[in-house]
Amino acid sequence: MEFIRTWFAGYYNPNKVIDKLKSAPAPQWGFYATLLRAGFDSFLLYLPLAILGRQPSTPSALSLLSTEKYYWASVLLMPFFLIFLWLLLSAVIHLILSLARKENSFNQILNITGMTSLIVGAPLIPVDWFFIIMGWHFSMILGFIHMIFGFGGLAIIIIGYKKILQVPVWLGVVLNIIWVLVGWPISAIFIRPPI
Repeated sequence: MEFIRTWFAGYYNPNKVIDKLKSAPAPQWGFYATLLRAGFDSFLLYLPLAILGRQPSTPSALSLLSTEKYYWASVLLMPFFLIFLWLLLSAVIHLILSLARKENSFNQILNITGMTSLIVGAPLIPVDWFFIIMGWHFSMILGFIHMIFGFGGLAIIIIGYKKILQVPVWLGVVLNIIWVLVGWPISAIFIRPPI
């Protein structure tokens, strides 16, 4: 129940989320949050799209996976991909902080990034469905809305890095830029928009 309360606190009080994460089991909460977010994407977004026979508007970038079957594959593969991405990007942050000789905890980074992913990702499902139901194919606008939610996540992560890892705000911003620069090209290969 404390996990759920912490998750929902992310929508009205990012400081409370970080205060709870300080003493939360790490990296367990980050893993649970990432898995829950992946489950939402798989079963509330990609599965219904696959059942409806929809196809991504952007063709598959993977030769072994056809565009026609992309949403069906996403139902099964999205949890593995999001967990892989969470581990990889968190490891990049940990490595950078370690190279900069900053005290840090990989487990805490995993908790902060995992919980933030859930806080940001969960409300994007109804936003995506609103676009789908309205029949809108404005992927640039949808991407912009996702980016706005991402800025909320940016604030949570910067607060987390500052309060838990004692990372200065400017460095937290730089780490988030690196996160996006590393994660975005990988996501562009594997993730297809729902419209």
